[in-house]
Amino acid sequence: MMPLELNPSGVLSVSVHDTTLDTIELLFGQARRSTRRVTLFAKLKEYVTELRSAEIRGSLIVDGSFVMGCVEEPDDIDIVLVLASDWDLKAELRPFQYNLISKRDVKRKFPIDVYPVLAGSDAERKWTEFFLQINVKWHGPHGFANGSQKGLVRIPL
Repeated sequence: MMPLELNPSGVLSVSVHDTTLDTIELLFGQARRSTRRVTLFAKLKEYVTELRSAEIRGSLIVDGSFVMGCVEEPDDIDIVLVLASDWDLKAELRPFQYNLISKRDVKRKFPIDVYPVLAGSDAERKWTEFFLQINVKWHGPHGFANGSQKGLVRIPL
């Protein structure tokens, strides 16, 4: 993996960058004016630990203002939970697994909006393309033009 760097605008180059939790912590999980990023990263790390313990295979594409270094205090973290392509969406899940995939249950425990998809699916492409876009609420405060994009980070589970 190549080292990741934020460009002068405070975002990653437009791509999905494979990385590690340690790199995410270095780039996005450090205290700045407040401890908000530290708190969010701790919750992200806890979520990843629980996904791995529950043997949920796949990867996470991490997005939102959390992966924008120019945003001092992100509200939450947006995640595309990319489940292994052979994941059975109709299978009966144990409660501790369901609670890690359910959008409502994840949000209740973590400051995370999760979007579960199957690897290689149209839904994965759709959400990835959507999250590459910089939210319009950050255009004015950070000088981004309409249609601006940023990079995302992906970690394996």
